[in-house]
Amino acid sequence: MNRKTRICVILSLLAVLIDSRAEGKNLTMCQAVNELERARVERTLISNWVCLMQSESKMNTRLVTGPKTASSFSFGIFQINSAKWCSRGHSGGLCNKRCEDFANDDIQDDIVCARKIQSMEGFKAWDGWMKKCKNNTLPNIRNCQQQRKKKGIDERKKADKRKRAEEKKEQKNKKNTATKHVIGKLPFNKILFG
Repeated sequence: MNRKTRICVILSLLAVLIDSRAEGKNLTMCQAVNELERARVERTLISNWVCLMQSESKMNTRLVTGPKTASSFSFGIFQINSAKWCSRGHSGGLCNKRCEDFANDDIQDDIVCARKIQSMEGFKAWDGWMKKCKNNTLPNIRNCQQQRKKKGIDERKKADKRKRAEEKKEQKNKKNTATKHVIGKLPFNKILFG
């Protein structure tokens, strides 16, 4: 094999490796909803964001694809592109972040950058959203919100039950202390003989 052929083979293999899905965390729809709500994303837009994540990365938090046009790569669950929004190897782009920071399981920084993209260019900045979400039925996230509400109610009930048990224990301790105190003041013969 001559040198040019070897270089082409190596570059082709590298492109295949880079375009392959990294072993990342694949979020469930409800996990994605929770992350978006934690970042205080507007509730009315959460279905659009979930659809975008499903269409761009299939909810894979560590997905890296490329090279695309201008030798750019896209990173993370929102497939944030290195041509404009971040820089490979150092902070930069309009989000002033390292692109590699978007290819991990913590998606809070991804959400900040994605919201910036959306505020500047709208959801149309993502091809996946344009093809699979715009004018289509969006994911039904009601079950996720109901599960969280139920979980919140259950947690409050458990907390109330613990609080009542602690109060009951405290009252019992006070009663025992008061009884011991009264008994301690009685003459010995009255304790024994009433």
